[in-house]
Amino acid sequence: LIAHASKAGIDNTELKQFLAQCAHETAGFTTLAEVGSDKYIMKRYDKKYAPVKAKILGNVHKGDGVKYKGRGYLQLTGRYNYALAGEALGLPLEDNPEMVEQPDVAAKVAIWYWNERVKPKVDGFSDVKSSTKPINPGLGGLKSRTAHYDRYASIS
Repeated sequence: LIAHASKAGIDNTELKQFLAQCAHETAGFTTLAEVGSDKYIMKRYDKKYAPVKAKILGNVHKGDGVKYKGRGYLQLTGRYNYALAGEALGLPLEDNPEMVEQPDVAAKVAIWYWNERVKPKVDGFSDVKSSTKPINPGLGGLKSRTAHYDRYASIS
């Protein structure tokens, strides 16, 4: 992940924030897939149970919530996001969303997401709150994200 990020020009404070966000989203780099039962995922992202959220995510078919659950280092979520990332990276992610669980693909997707959705909205990468908002608008896990950032920031 660090090699991919560095190659993409993510360094210094920005790299520390990128790694902190990835660390939080992957439960300390222990998983590249959203944790929770299919029922839990459906209730969060499927049009039957969460129609507004499903519409925002482009989940239009029954089962899209589970099929396009969060994956990768930044937990890419939703049919729409998988399609956009796949198109940008030249990968069939909409047809094969599980690909985002492969570390190499997950790194490419995270960097794409960071550059497209996070970087344009953040003025200073030492600000954990503003760096979190484009990833998790509800600022979920802010304390954990801050702890990860503080740990990375202490490394020269």
